[in-house]
Order: sequence, then C-alpha cells, then structure tokens
Amino acid sequence: MLTVHTLASGSEGNSLLVSGEGTHVLLDAGISARRIRTELCDAGIDPAGLRGILITHDHADHVAGLRVLAKQLKLPVYATAGTLERLAAMVEPTTRLLPLEEIQEVAGMQVQPFATQHDASDSCGFRITAGSRTIGFVTDL
Repeated sequence: MLTVHTLASGSEGNSLLVSGEGTHVLLDAGISARRIRTELCDAGIDPAGLRGILITHDHADHVAGLRVLAKQLKLPVYATAGTLERLAAMVEPTTRLLPLEEIQEVAGMQVQPFATQHDASDSCGFRITAGSRTIGFVTDL
C-alpha cells in the first residue's frame, strides 16, 4: 500500500508525507518543523516514525523547515548531488546528506529521481514504488 498525505502545498510552503509498507518519508520540508510535526500528528503519524526527507530542490518554500526537522529527528536528507551541495550550508554539520542518483531504497520504498525543468539547478521529481503501487511526484513545473 502506498499513500500520500499533503501537509502543505503552495508558495507559502510545500511538504508531503509518503507512506508505504509501514514506513514514512517526507517529500520536501518547506514549512516550519513545528508545523510539519503538528500536521503529522493530526494525520495520526508519529514524527519519530519518519525515515528520511526527500528534497526536490533548494528553494525556501521546499526547505524552510529542513534544518530544524532533520536535527530534531536525526533524519537523513536525500537529494540530487547539486541540491545536496547547496543544502550542506543550510543544515547542521551532523545531518546525513545522501545523494540520489538512480533507483535506490529509502525506507523500504524504491525511489527514482528524475530531472525537472525549473529555475533551481539540479531540481528533480521522484518516482516512488512500494509493493505493487507507484506514484510520481513533481513540483514547480
């Protein structure tokens, strides 16, 4: 089973929860860490159950809560190499930054990044598969 729950979407901030096979990842963290935690709790998800954060690109409306959330929950951050390079200056030095280059497993889900056209360099979308279900996620096209 693969589910998506929108926490925020729009110029004020973007963040989605993707759940599959009992695990959860966040797609973008463009709202405050406090609001992300509140939205997760409202959806019946313990924030401590997150297994990582996937970032599409480094614009503020996609990463505003990243530094605090990754630090509080000790979450790894996954993104393309170019995006990770820019994120390194935004997060705590202890945050694990992991490059997404091809299909790889993240929290029991197969994640495949693909390039998107945007005014942020190295922006991407994601194809995520869990079990027999697949979703595609793109933003800011």
